[in-house]
Amino acid sequence: MKKISLTLLFSLLSLMTFAQSLKVIIKQDGKVIKPVNDVYVLKKSTFLFEITSNNLDGFLIGATMNKDIYTSALGLYNADVPWFQNTGMAEELFNKDKELFLMDQAPSYWYYNDAKDHRFDQNPKRNSKQWTATRTITRFYDIMVDQAIDLKDFNGNAYILMYEPVYNDEYDLIGKKNLFQAALKFED
Repeated sequence: MKKISLTLLFSLLSLMTFAQSLKVIIKQDGKVIKPVNDVYVLKKSTFLFEITSNNLDGFLIGATMNKDIYTSALGLYNADVPWFQNTGMAEELFNKDKELFLMDQAPSYWYYNDAKDHRFDQNPKRNSKQWTATRTITRFYDIMVDQAIDLKDFNGNAYILMYEPVYNDEYDLIGKKNLFQAALKFED
């Protein structure tokens, strides 16, 4: 009995060691913004995502002003959601433009490979199983109309879903694991 208990304990510990997770904090003016029911109320000024990833090199991020797309994407995998019909598009290296793409038709791909290949602000930190990075946002880039929108000029809400895609052997998307979701509401 003791052997079986020890075996189960070690099995659970090894599973926990390889668990993939993403912790996301939104900050503005140096303060952590606390959500209420996944809604973050922000000023129309620079904010940032602080991301800590365990055993996960990258993830897809859907960002839109269309609440219906966001709501449809939150639940069980639904192949009719536009973000799930197209592959992700990588944004600029090192977050050069300090922007977040808004796109109804496809997600963006944020990842960290190493200090010379990532989609975050300069100087992310990494150890063997975890990386921590910041992504500063000063504007949105609306892909649908090919236009940058400074936060001070942004009207409306932005809806964000960070998720891990699940593919089959043919590399078709067959599912997803939600990692972080947020409705960003902006006030003057």
